[in-house]
Amino acid sequence: PVPFGGVNVIFFGDYLQYRPVYDAPLHTDFSLPSKKKSGKLPTEKEIQQRVARSLILQINCVVKLTQQMRTEDPRYLQLLERLRHGQCNYDDYELLLTRVVGQSSVGSLHDEPWNKAPILVFRNEVQTPLNNKAAVHKA
Repeated sequence: PVPFGGVNVIFFGDYLQYRPVYDAPLHTDFSLPSKKKSGKLPTEKEIQQRVARSLILQINCVVKLTQQMRTEDPRYLQLLERLRHGQCNYDDYELLLTRVVGQSSVGSLHDEPWNKAPILVFRNEVQTPLNNKAAVHKA
């Protein structure tokens, strides 16, 4: 069979994004035996990871975008770069504290700008219901 059914596919993404929380990135070599489960059959998730990686490895044309568009704030951009490499400092910590929103500063999550604020979670089990509610609300 031909990958992607012979259809040209364009992927968009940030391949330098932060590692998945409690999961493995696509560039992990899933063909190597797991240290935890030697001799056991792979789980459905492990099979899906191997299939995803094999599809990614068949990509034969890459366009690399080099201009950062995430933020125009140079101080925050420097923080993100240090965070990516695990080299944050105390100034980064203080900058992040300026972005923490407490209950006293938010009247209602139903009012702007809070009703449009992104919600960050680290588990799909939490994110999926939130996305579903947002989709129903926006419909």
